[in-house]
Amino acid sequence: MASFNKVILMGNLTRDPDVRATGTSGMKVARLGLAVNERRRDRNGQMQDFPVFVDVDAWDKLAELCGQYLTKGRPVLVEGRLQMDSWEKDGVKHQKLKVRASTIKFLSSGDRLAGASRVEAPVAVAPESDPDDIPF
Repeated sequence: MASFNKVILMGNLTRDPDVRATGTSGMKVARLGLAVNERRRDRNGQMQDFPVFVDVDAWDKLAELCGQYLTKGRPVLVEGRLQMDSWEKDGVKHQKLKVRASTIKFLSSGDRLAGASRVEAPVAVAPESDPDDIPF
């Protein structure tokens, strides 16, 4: 059976991108925090925004562009795939689900879902690469 793994999210950055070079290959990775609001009724029947926080990784040229153009609070549209991160720290195994970005559209603060095709900076697209040897 074939599988399908695609994620599209629009939200605001919760922090400035953390851009680093990997230890073995020197490839750049940008770690982004994204807040996506889920609008639903609260216990009193009032419409409320409930934030969902998602970690996003951008690689190589995409990481460099994120570091250059993005800051905390900036709205973005992210396309990518889900990826499971696993690591061990102090003898305890950890796992975390995150998004590996393939495209990030840098939106202006006036853009909303209906106008998400407008971009302020170039659309950043990740090249095809496989950083499975990343030590962190």
